[in-house]
Amino acid sequence: MIRPPARRGVPAALLPEETEQAVAMFPPTTAGANPNVKPFAFDLEGAKKLLAEAKADGVPVDTGFTLIARTENFPGVIEVMEALQQMLQEAGFNVKLQMVEVATHEQYFSKPYPTDLGPYVLVAQHDNNKGDPSFSMFFKYASEGRQSGVADPRVDQMIADASAATGEDRAAKWADLVAYLHDDVVADALLWHMVGFSRVSKRLNWKPTIATNSQLQLSQIGFK
Repeated sequence: MIRPPARRGVPAALLPEETEQAVAMFPPTTAGANPNVKPFAFDLEGAKKLLAEAKADGVPVDTGFTLIARTENFPGVIEVMEALQQMLQEAGFNVKLQMVEVATHEQYFSKPYPTDLGPYVLVAQHDNNKGDPSFSMFFKYASEGRQSGVADPRVDQMIADASAATGEDRAAKWADLVAYLHDDVVADALLWHMVGFSRVSKRLNWKPTIATNSQLQLSQIGFK
């Protein structure tokens, strides 16, 4: 129910132009990406209707929860989180925003998850620059994954099958899992694939890649 962006599904005033809406934990340049899976449409009235139906069924929809995000996680993170909070409030959710430092954020991010903090939604980024979904899928969605909130035997089996496959069969199996996680499990409220920027001196013989966002290998950088 995130409001549709001014361009390519992203709030142009808050995020870089090249930012793309996400349908998977890994970017669309990764083997196994599924082009047939589409982002959920923004539907404020639909969200309000679902909340009203839940309330009529006795669900305490006015229960407050905390939207937790990490400071300095990406440029403009506070403004983006404030926008998300506002959208949720417009739909009728009782949500407050809490920004935390990285050490505190990690306590919410990995198992064992805290159980004494009340309901919360954690906003986080995940980095996969290896060109294959294997790490992301196990880490985030397998029953034994360290940052997984999913315990689905079918997901576990699909991860095992795709990890054992090769070539086009491997990519197809990952694509099937992307669709299942997005459409049936709805494991995450996926937001965007962020954009990284690098300023490179004309004196350097080096070209940034998708891995540059998380690491710089000095052995690959030289002078012209």
